[in-house]
Amino acid sequence: MLDRKMLSAEHRELAELAAALLDRVASSEPAPERIAQLRWQMTRKLLAHLAKEDTLLYPRLIAGSDRRAAALATRFADEMGDLAQTYRDYVANWSSDRIVAEWPGFGIETRRVMQALTHRIGREETVLYALIPPPPKQRTVA
Repeated sequence: MLDRKMLSAEHRELAELAAALLDRVASSEPAPERIAQLRWQMTRKLLAHLAKEDTLLYPRLIAGSDRRAAALATRFADEMGDLAQTYRDYVANWSSDRIVAEWPGFGIETRRVMQALTHRIGREETVLYALIPPPPKQRTVA
């Protein structure tokens, strides 16, 4: 069952991880082990969250009777592909060795990617998630 509270809780976790990464890159010295841990957690949570949106949220809104919700879900799904690829490229392009060697550049790239991700989370929370239909009422058995 698709649950807005669950999706929003996942957004909060992703935003907390993004904030932790941003806090880490604000330091003058890299900490490759901590960065690797944070990026692993971010990747794991982000991929699981995106899978829920791709398989549960977008198809449900697109197939629903609300034409506005369907159009918006289609647009969000298309946009997410670009952001997901940007994130995958960010992880693939920045090895621990490169992070240490190019610390200022890693900080710039991390800020760019995390800003895009947190902006997306904000838009989903305020625009898209507002269109998720409430769950059906459960029937009670007498």
